[in-house]
Amino acid sequence: MYNRYQNKNFLFIIIFFLIFSLFSFFSLGCTPEPEETDLLLPVYFSSMPAGLAQTSFYTNKIEIHVKGPSRLIEKLGGKNLHYLVDLYTELASDPAGSTDLIKPGTYSIPVIKNRFSISGKIEITSIIPSFITVTLEKVKTVNLAVTIPYRGKPASGYIALPAEAEPDTVLITGAESLVKSLQNIRTKPVDITNARESFKKEVPLDLDESLDIASSSQAIKVSVAIKKEIITKTFENIKIKAINSSKNTDITPCEMEIRVKGHSNILKKSSIRDQFNIYIDLKGLKSGVYVRRAVINLPVGLILEETKPEIFTVKIE
Repeated sequence: MYNRYQNKNFLFIIIFFLIFSLFSFFSLGCTPEPEETDLLLPVYFSSMPAGLAQTSFYTNKIEIHVKGPSRLIEKLGGKNLHYLVDLYTELASDPAGSTDLIKPGTYSIPVIKNRFSISGKIEITSIIPSFITVTLEKVKTVNLAVTIPYRGKPASGYIALPAEAEPDTVLITGAESLVKSLQNIRTKPVDITNARESFKKEVPLDLDESLDIASSSQAIKVSVAIKKEIITKTFENIKIKAINSSKNTDITPCEMEIRVKGHSNILKKSSIRDQFNIYIDLKGLKSGVYVRRAVINLPVGLILEETKPEIFTVKIE
């Protein structure tokens, strides 16, 4: 029994030695090589100096080359990394500037390594560009008309009238060169696909988020009027019938032309011509020559605008 116990202790020592050797090998003798990669970071600006606005001319991204342990490099991908520029602090501390008055112009602001929110075990080996450029202009406010674009088309036979906006103008504030270039301000497109009825809805303004501009209203109440498409169509060579007479009858001229107005869905039907009922009533007339007008019955919804001719000569034998 003693030998068996001694053998177990010996086996335990061997296993412990193997585990310790493997741990030492991986922790001391197999240190992973540092990993390198490039990161493209957005540039954000804060603390805009009073009376000034940022134009569209600025550095919006910077590229940094980093080096460090692979497990830390991998974690960088899940972080919301960016570079923040405090404009007032940067420009007021500029020896060429003034602490009391920052004037319009183009400025180059150096990129500082220790402002990146990155672990100290990761080394930043390069930064491109090394300076961030930003152009500042005086703030200007203009009053612009609101325009409402459409997307899609109404149902067949319907049209959309120009939409009405409430308010119909908005105040836009931003860099002078930006707001002066604007002729009007648009909303997001309003979808009118297959619309058959008028409707109202709230639509946001379509402001370019990359531009530093503000508006007096963020949403516009839009009224869209959907109407039936009314068209006018001329029909020629329509035969005129004589009714309520058993005698031989001659109508001169025997055909007429009519111009009709109505819903396009009705007038564009191929069978619409067959639905016209045009005749001259000869009830009670004896043999002879008469001057008469034709009776014109049209489908519901159509309006008669003109007839040619208006008077007909009827000869009853």
